[in-house]
Amino acid sequence: MKLTIQGQGDVTLTQRDFVAAGGQGQVFAQGDTAFKVYHDPSGMIPQGKIQELRPLPVPPFSRPEHLLIDSYGRVVGYTTRFVKDAYVLCQLFPRAFRDREGLTHDKTFKLVEKMREGFDVAHKAGILLIDPNEMNFLVDPKFTTLTFIDTDSYQTRSYPASVIMESIRDRHMPNSHAFTEGTDWFSFAITSFQLLVGIHPYKGKHPTLKGLDDRMQANVSVFNKDVGVPAVAYPLDVIPKTWRGWYEAVLERGDRSAPPGGQVVVAIIQPVVKALQGGGKLVLDELGQFDGDITSVWTFGDKTVVATKTGLWLEGRRVSNWLDTSAVGFSPKMSVPVAFRSTGGPPEVFNCSLKAPVPFGLEAQRVSGYDGRVYLKTGDKVLETILTDVGGKVLVTTRLAASVLPNASLLFPGGVVQNMLGSTFISLFPKAGQTYQVRIPELDTYRVLDARYDAGSKGGVLMVIGRTRKGTYDRLVFRFDEDFAAYDLRTVQDVGTTGLNFVVTDAGVCVCLNEADEIELCRTKLRDTMLKTLADPVLGGDLQLFKRGGQVLAARGSTLYTMRMS
Repeated sequence: MKLTIQGQGDVTLTQRDFVAAGGQGQVFAQGDTAFKVYHDPSGMIPQGKIQELRPLPVPPFSRPEHLLIDSYGRVVGYTTRFVKDAYVLCQLFPRAFRDREGLTHDKTFKLVEKMREGFDVAHKAGILLIDPNEMNFLVDPKFTTLTFIDTDSYQTRSYPASVIMESIRDRHMPNSHAFTEGTDWFSFAITSFQLLVGIHPYKGKHPTLKGLDDRMQANVSVFNKDVGVPAVAYPLDVIPKTWRGWYEAVLERGDRSAPPGGQVVVAIIQPVVKALQGGGKLVLDELGQFDGDITSVWTFGDKTVVATKTGLWLEGRRVSNWLDTSAVGFSPKMSVPVAFRSTGGPPEVFNCSLKAPVPFGLEAQRVSGYDGRVYLKTGDKVLETILTDVGGKVLVTTRLAASVLPNASLLFPGGVVQNMLGSTFISLFPKAGQTYQVRIPELDTYRVLDARYDAGSKGGVLMVIGRTRKGTYDRLVFRFDEDFAAYDLRTVQDVGTTGLNFVVTDAGVCVCLNEADEIELCRTKLRDTMLKTLADPVLGGDLQLFKRGGQVLAARGSTLYTMRMS
């Protein structure tokens, strides 16, 4: 597609530049410039509105800049600022992501403060954000900067706005279009609360009020004593005291004032450890305790590597002070564990047995591990690392696992998902040197936020968290046949943003700790109808599931357990 950037010259956009597609049009990117191209030029944002958005500074706002003109002389889009390798804000909500990436409460609150500053800037310019939902903010890979996107939907002096996601709409507005700075602050409260606590403030279980409408209209949030909050959410104490009072006023008492300003101190919250007794059907046998909360576990053969918030451990011994390990691979002959962590450039690589760095100069934007192997996303390629034992050391080389669109693909444990001009494809890596690509049309209507594949000797399961066009989140469970030529699908609707927490055993059973704090059991065999749920006093979303051979492992706080039926 060849277009002219008004006042700048021509540009040719190809499939490689594709980022995403939506109801209005498509987005492409080259370097730090994004190109929004409308399906129908008549839907183009008015040029007068572009002028009224100009007071918004770039950064942190990604606002329309230069017009795009097609070969017929029609204005069909505009350029804006592009943030490479960024996370969508809602990807930061799940506890598992935060633990894995080293995203602390302090870093999270600094992002909330940056969000608040952006609202202030817009309001002083006479602009309302209207729809500041969790998809309209991007965060850089180091979690230090926040970018405001979808600014063409903002309300300016001459151009009113009306589109807003139901999950953040103020049910106490006099009418559906009576937007004010107060309604903006209500929406800010919901989005920022999810970032801090990991759950929508009007989610959780109430004995009589069901659904967002009832809860919002009654001002019954998670601060209400009658609301049960899933264990996967962080305690409300993570909110600084001065801000907690403001959240309660907005969410419980209908206040619509701006949040507090000035410096605040973020509390360091000690985890509450559930009792493991209770006479339930599950038994957790202690396997080991560590110095610091466990964030991830990798196993291969008889080797176990544990990442905590204080370092990296091999067989119960601290081998590194790394706090943000991305993945651990194991050499196939000697089972030497080799840790990788993403730095935005060449990943750091560390031999856990020798406690020594491993030379590696290849850049990678994302790092992920699966079944003792490590995969790197670098530009338009996903590479599988090959670990070779050489004279007591380990040599790291790579081979191509998949070719991808660099701006429209998501690397996850066990595979990669990519949107190819509106069509969704999954590439799975079940074994070393193997890649299977599958077209998944059921995902075309979702924005995929997280995915994970796991398998045993009798088949595997792919789970995906996808955001619907209504702003809710579904969990999709796929099972494949042996050659990945066929699959079945089970969809669990409106699960929130709790993340994915499951393993697949060698016996062919998928063990999932679901969004209701229950163990969900199903077989990996295609079209098998067995589905069981198990509630138990020892369960809770703060329990992380891992596996070692035929065992299911569970981590809570600084303790690692094996899980079994009583």
